[in-house]
Amino acid sequence: MEGRILVSVDADVYPTEDPEKVLKAVKTIFPAINFEVKWLDASARVEGSAEGYEALENLKKLLRERRIRAAARSILKSSMRDDALIFYLNKQAAYAGKASFTEPFVESPLPPIRVRIKAPNLDEMINWLTE
Repeated sequence: MEGRILVSVDADVYPTEDPEKVLKAVKTIFPAINFEVKWLDASARVEGSAEGYEALENLKKLLRERRIRAAARSILKSSMRDDALIFYLNKQAAYAGKASFTEPFVESPLPPIRVRIKAPNLDEMINWLTE
């Protein structure tokens, strides 16, 4: 595959949540990305980014293990925005080591994990992630 990809992941931490658990949730899905907890007044956010396909290898493996590649492909295709994919993963599922897509702030009382992938060819990126 050609070109450089950039993966950025962030998750807001609600006051009722433990920042360490949110950190564990994102690291469970994206172990190749270095994350940090950033404090903004009374709230916090977990953020991390990386370049390259290695950052997405574990997500790819989780999609294959759960046999949700066809559903994932459909969700990812609908999440294309200009030159990026922007999609959301359920935080509780991530904490348990499962990749579960969600809508921003709909199904869960907790904010989701936001994933943004910039790539020169998004269709190729989606095919690689869901093959």
